[in-house]
Amino acid sequence: MVLWQLSGLALSGAGIFVLYLAWKARQRNWGLIGLGWTLLLGSLLAWDRTSGVDKGPALGLISITIMAMLAIFVVAMRTPVKQRREARTRNVATDMQARVRHSLAVSTASILAIVIFGLLASVAACTAFFMAARSLGMEHTANLSLTMFAFPLAWAALATYIGYSSCVQTRARVVLGALALSSVIIFSSMQVT
Repeated sequence: MVLWQLSGLALSGAGIFVLYLAWKARQRNWGLIGLGWTLLLGSLLAWDRTSGVDKGPALGLISITIMAMLAIFVVAMRTPVKQRREARTRNVATDMQARVRHSLAVSTASILAIVIFGLLASVAACTAFFMAARSLGMEHTANLSLTMFAFPLAWAALATYIGYSSCVQTRARVVLGALALSSVIIFSSMQVT
């Protein structure tokens, strides 16, 4: 069983790596693309051997997603930061520079809110959904699959709302409300089980 799990992890890592190589190639390489997807399919089949046909593919998709996120993290850490070119000096008023700084600070705060608070609220909401569905008797694999597909959708919805909402207080209320409601659902579901 452990051998199948290790082979599933290895195949998912290799599949992600081969797809990355295909992405980095100057021209489209159908051989690498096909090999990458074949390795990912092999990973799903290996996970199928560990947990059966019902839970195996769900675990395989989770392992592939985690490997892809780790690969993105490694690439992001290895990519050098481009140096900005020096701007030509102009006679710009001080208030214009202050507006630009303020706009940059607002954009940075919005991005941090999307990444940190949007992620936390999405994880909490999906955990609450999973716990509530489990306590209501939903089949485990269906519950896991629905939760897995709901997470990126919830995060995207919150990210869009946080990014486009103009009122900071409303954004904070929505995120804190989602966290509070999710916490209540999680703790009440824990009491039931």
